[in-house]
Amino acid sequence: MAITSGDIHNQSFSIDRKGYNVDEVDVFLEHVANEIDLLNEQIDQLSSQVNDLGAALQQREEELAAAQSAPAAPAEESTPLPANATPDEKDERIAELERKLEERKLDDNAIAKALITAQRSGEEVIAKAKSDAEGMRRDAEEEARRILAKANGEKQRILESIDSLQKDREDVRAEYQTLLRGFINSATKTLSEIGGESIAVSSYAGDSSLGFSEAEESTGRVAARAQAPVRREVSSAVATYTTPQVNSTVVSPATPRPSKIEKDLSGYGDADDNFEFEDVE
Repeated sequence: MAITSGDIHNQSFSIDRKGYNVDEVDVFLEHVANEIDLLNEQIDQLSSQVNDLGAALQQREEELAAAQSAPAAPAEESTPLPANATPDEKDERIAELERKLEERKLDDNAIAKALITAQRSGEEVIAKAKSDAEGMRRDAEEEARRILAKANGEKQRILESIDSLQKDREDVRAEYQTLLRGFINSATKTLSEIGGESIAVSSYAGDSSLGFSEAEESTGRVAARAQAPVRREVSSAVATYTTPQVNSTVVSPATPRPSKIEKDLSGYGDADDNFEFEDVE
């Protein structure tokens, strides 16, 4: 099926990321459509010339046929020889008639050759015009098919790239969910251990032999551990606390040391104060 300029003007493509520039594609298609219109005009002109040559050739053939079928022109009336004509006069008259006959034959041959030449020239022009028109049409159709194939190939490549990016996104999302679940499980286990240690605070506080500095450090460590959000059952047991004996010995405060809970064990940074495990899907 031949491609027309209207087909190229009406051709549309879906717009994807990383595709061709839409304006450049439209400009190129407009150029191709104009070229096809120009080729069609040339084809129409050549077809018109072929028709004109065919009509001229047909007219010449009709003229030739009419000339061949026309009766021969009556011979010019010659002056009859006198009865007492000499032999030289008779020979001269015969030579004149032969010359006229030869001229008539030459004219007929010239006309025939001219008609044959015109016929051959017309056929050659017609054949060349048809060949040129067909070649132009094939070139235009091939160029249009090449452009459409290239555009469709680029479209397919972009779709495959989008599918690959979507697959990579799903893989990253699955990996992130796996890491997040592992972090939640590890944090839950650590907080459970912290909850078990906080129950033993009462025994540290009630020991009278425990120094003030050590009690303060233990209490601070437990308080720091208690800052993490822990969901657990609260024991109904009431812890007793005995105020430690104060002596006159000056006790220098112990150097603060970071507890295990104050260290970032997960590698994901500190948790938000409003963090809830139920928020994680």
